[in-house]
Amino acid sequence: MMAYTPNPPSLLILFRELLNTIIYSAGDDPLLARAHQLFQKGPAQTNNGFLLAPISLGIVLTFLIRYIIGHVFMSILILETVEKQVNVSRVGDKKLAPSSRYLLQTSAVLYRRGGFSLLLSGIYSACTYWVMHTLVTNLSSILLPSPVAYIMASVLLAETRFFWTANTILQRDQLRFVSSPHDFRRWRALVLPTFIYSMAETIMMHLPALLNSRLAPASNEDVTIEGLSYIVRSDILISALMLFAQLFLLLPSYIVLILVQASLLPPTCETLIFRPSRQQQQGVRVGEIFSAVKQGPLQAWEAAQMIGIGRLLYCLEVYGKMCLCLLVIAAMVHLMVYSML
Repeated sequence: MMAYTPNPPSLLILFRELLNTIIYSAGDDPLLARAHQLFQKGPAQTNNGFLLAPISLGIVLTFLIRYIIGHVFMSILILETVEKQVNVSRVGDKKLAPSSRYLLQTSAVLYRRGGFSLLLSGIYSACTYWVMHTLVTNLSSILLPSPVAYIMASVLLAETRFFWTANTILQRDQLRFVSSPHDFRRWRALVLPTFIYSMAETIMMHLPALLNSRLAPASNEDVTIEGLSYIVRSDILISALMLFAQLFLLLPSYIVLILVQASLLPPTCETLIFRPSRQQQQGVRVGEIFSAVKQGPLQAWEAAQMIGIGRLLYCLEVYGKMCLCLLVIAAMVHLMVYSML
């Protein structure tokens, strides 16, 4: 038996889907969950096993879009904005928008140069990192609170995440120039930005549950009109706080982490950033990206100083396009499921 809930109406479900897509809220407390439960009736029971097909397809497409747009394109965009600033400071030319903002164009360029496998060249490193991170977090949570265990696992595996980013932004034949793991100086340079980003992730994961427990109604009796209004207002307040943390904590700390990781790569390595005027297979080198900023690895505070309004707006644009794609997939899955009920 499979339980699927057709009530409340599809628009309310899609609105919650959109809100929880825009705002990073992992864990067991999705945003607007309490308000949604007030309108929710009993789930519809069905034996239709064909529902697994659209649901599974939606999960796979959601994962691919989150990885390709949310990690690959976002990492390229962050580095490309640095490279654009270098060119402007050198020639005083009119500021050009980074080409990686245009998802279809960027996908087509990368696909022509390396096929679909180039877009997923870092997927093995990503899976390795998250498997190791989950194991270390679960083992550490035996002795430590789960938020502390998550942060500690992220810091310990900072170099593993560095290789994930390297596999993502570098062309495949350039990875041989990256020094082998267990470089203590590189790990030490990654500790602070990794700690800040993992702390931001932990806040985003655990803050909704913490606030919900503080703002939950005192009794489990039938909810009155005043109680309903209180629950809706508190859920909206939590969502607003999470959106603020998303924009001014999580996203800037992610930019800092990517910048520090990229600055630790050998300057001669070619990235996936391409200039139209260059030869077909030649990418912008790491040294060219950071040539007008600093020679050598960046410190976390130096990377933080590079965060500007323009870079944040570009990242938000790409992030918004990713959320729009995810909403379209969610709408298609819901439509297919409802038509099969």
